[in-house]
Amino acid sequence: MKRMGLILLVLMCLPISFLAVKKLQSRRPSVASSCPDEIVSQAQRSSNYIHPEKVVVEPWQGRHNVFATFKVPDGYQPSSVFVVTLKGSHPYCGTVVPQSNSQGDRQAVGKFRTRTTLWLMSKGQMDELEQPSNWKLIIFK
Repeated sequence: MKRMGLILLVLMCLPISFLAVKKLQSRRPSVASSCPDEIVSQAQRSSNYIHPEKVVVEPWQGRHNVFATFKVPDGYQPSSVFVVTLKGSHPYCGTVVPQSNSQGDRQAVGKFRTRTTLWLMSKGQMDELEQPSNWKLIIFK
């Protein structure tokens, strides 16, 4: 009798779990990480962009542990967003915080959302995310 009850419970929950899995597969990271079309087209057209010197992808360390450090050349200003382009995914954006260090070097730190990183990791794109060539910061004179 117990076995029959367990089988009935599993059969009743099966359609619900199937719908939950289907919904999870169709979910995408929030709109906050996606790039507006004008930013993507500007990143594709512009010849004035730089790749980061260093990329850190450690979302298991907590918030703000997915970032890139860009060295901004003299006479240039960084844009307020950067673009990450990965194969098989649409482009993602992150925010840029300009900084200067004690030696006078101008840097910009690009912060990428932790939840978007975890989403990309679940899709098997961690290696691509760690590649500096996939990160672009547009710079202006």
